[in-house]
Amino acid sequence: MMKTIRFLALLVLLAGCAPMLQPGGEEKPLPPAKAAPGVLVFSDAAGNLLLNAYLPLAAPPGSSISEQSYTGKASFSRFSNPQSFDQVRRFLLAALEDAGWRVVESTTWEKPPALYQTTVRVAKDGEQKVVVIRLENGQYTVEVREG
Repeated sequence: MMKTIRFLALLVLLAGCAPMLQPGGEEKPLPPAKAAPGVLVFSDAAGNLLLNAYLPLAAPPGSSISEQSYTGKASFSRFSNPQSFDQVRRFLLAALEDAGWRVVESTTWEKPPALYQTTVRVAKDGEQKVVVIRLENGQYTVEVREG
C-alpha cells in the first residue's frame, strides 16, 4: 500500500514537470532573421537576409547575424539562433536544394556539448562549392568556399 502511494506521488510530481504543448500542439514561429547594427547583409527579393548572396543561402528564422564578409563568391557569416544544430543544418540544406544545388558529399563531426560541424560539397551547373556549418559554444558560423 505504501509503495503504491509513493508511486502515485512520484507520478503526480513527474506530471507537473512534463512540458506543455501550446494549443493545437504547434510551436511559436520564429521571427525573421536580423542583422546586428553596423553589419551589412544582402537580402533576396522577398527581404530574407542571406548568409551567401551567390548561392543564394537565406539565414534561418530567428537568426541574429553579428558578422559577415565576402571574397568574391565565398563568404563567412557568424550568427546566433535559438534552434538546435540539427534544425539549423536541415534548414540550410533544404535552402541549398531549393536553390538548385545538389549535395555531392556531406560529413558531420560532433564533440558534444559545445562543438558540431557539417561540411557539405554541393554542385550546380558544373560548379562546386563547399559549405561548412558550425556551432561552437552557442555561436553558428557558415563558411562558403570554392569547391
